Amino acid sequence: MKIAALISCLLLCASFASPASARPLAEKLEADMEMAEHSILASLAVHKSSGSMSLCSQVPYACAGADGAELGLALIGGSRSPAAPRHLAGLTRFRMDGAFSEDYKCYVAAQGYSIVQAAAKLDAKRLAGQCLSEFSAFKRRAGGVSFDVAPENICSSVADIQKSLREVAGLAKAGAGCDGV
Repeated sequence: MKIAALISCLLLCASFASPASARPLAEKLEADMEMAEHSILASLAVHKSSGSMSLCSQVPYACAGADGAELGLALIGGSRSPAAPRHLAGLTRFRMDGAFSEDYKCYVAAQGYSIVQAAAKLDAKRLAGQCLSEFSAFKRRAGGVSFDVAPENICSSVADIQKSLREVAGLAKAGAGCDGV
């Protein structure tokens, strides 16, 4: 009886180590990266909306901790998922500035050749349309909250995306690292 239980336990454990169990992890990582992309979009929309300009001074708790865009970028940029380079290169659809842009460049440089391949497969027109669609859906889901930010302040133009994708490839090929990344 003990041997049958031991064999059953062993077979169960072996099934978790099989390639069949890798698929749910890959799906989870994909969902995590999509959630991170949404977090980046939401953070950009909130920070660029006039309604949030004084939010941190009025309600200090609203700005406590790390920013959603920073966390989303860290999740994607630090992921070792095979899909991470595609997601990281796809972030060129968003307008980035300041420290967020610098952090993005560091993660790109750290990716190496895998992001060069991913960037080459992306279509700037599709990415621009994707961003506009995501932003529109975000505003619909916000319900009664008004975001008075124009789409062009959140989403990059096709020309800007094309330029950014070329820069992504250049950064990755140069392999320039960043301190602390």
